[in-house]
Amino acid sequence: MIRAARPEEIALLPHIENAADQRYARVGLPRVLAMPPASIASLEAARRDGCLWVATSRLNRVAGFALMKFPGGTAWLDQLSVLARWQERGIGTALIDRAAQEARRRGYDALYLSTYLDVPWNAPFYARRGFEPVPRGTWPSAFRRQFSIGNSQGHPPWRRAIMSRPT
Repeated sequence: MIRAARPEEIALLPHIENAADQRYARVGLPRVLAMPPASIASLEAARRDGCLWVATSRLNRVAGFALMKFPGGTAWLDQLSVLARWQERGIGTALIDRAAQEARRRGYDALYLSTYLDVPWNAPFYARRGFEPVPRGTWPSAFRRQFSIGNSQGHPPWRRAIMSRPT
């Protein structure tokens, strides 16, 4: 089930992000594990703004979440994390679809994200869900700034892309 995050669930989400990121070590990206997860403050602000969703099990336990932001007047999927035992069950797709639905409701015609090109659960995963690479020469300044932040945090720029899909 996909629903809005509740206040009492916010503290769980950085732990879910960290746990989901463990798989990056297996593809030569251990630096991802050292990066800080989304802050409690940013998650709470997104929750209040209606831009934070959780996926829950039948027992109402949080299995994953999606966080959307709006840099430079665009709808941006800032974080998508699903616990390993819940992956490959359509939860990530459902979270993406919920973010796209909200972006469309707010008047955005596309949902953007940045991702790794060569990681199977990144660009290939998103491509199967309708995302396409955005050519670097067409990036607005907000995207270049977002990409620069990622670079400063240790994301290798040659392995990264910005992708979009219609909402």
